[in-house]
Amino acid sequence: MSGGKGGSTTTQVQVPKYIEDASKANLAQARDISRIGFVPYYGPDIAAFDPSQVQAMQAAQDQAAAFGLAPSMDVMSAIPQAQNFGGMMAYSSAPLYEQAVAELQSRRPAQYQQIVKNFVDPNPAPAPVVTRPTRPYDNTPVDYGGYVSNYSDYFGY
Repeated sequence: MSGGKGGSTTTQVQVPKYIEDASKANLAQARDISRIGFVPYYGPDIAAFDPSQVQAMQAAQDQAAAFGLAPSMDVMSAIPQAQNFGGMMAYSSAPLYEQAVAELQSRRPAQYQQIVKNFVDPNPAPAPVVTRPTRPYDNTPVDYGGYVSNYSDYFGY
């Protein structure tokens, strides 16, 4: 007969409460963030040609056409109209994205609804506008819903 079996040991790992709480909070935040959904970029993607670039391209085209090397044409005829982004002329892919989304919604409405129902509404009803009394310039107190204030509270005079 063989000898007795050796003893066994059990190890137990205890996760500290603060780490457990932090990991739960992180998972909850990740869940909330995942509901935001895709956020399209509506800014400029690529700069448009400036007038001197267009003029140079047109001059080269006209020269080629003069020698019979190319047909006479407007070099900008196949390029879409640039958009103004705060003074910078550029192109944006946002209209193409919006068109693709509208096409998906039109051709596959059930699939579109299934996709968008998982995310927050990007166009919720606007929040009500809260009007506040204007503060007078003569330092007289103004009642802000039970809290009386004047300029001396903010500026110390």
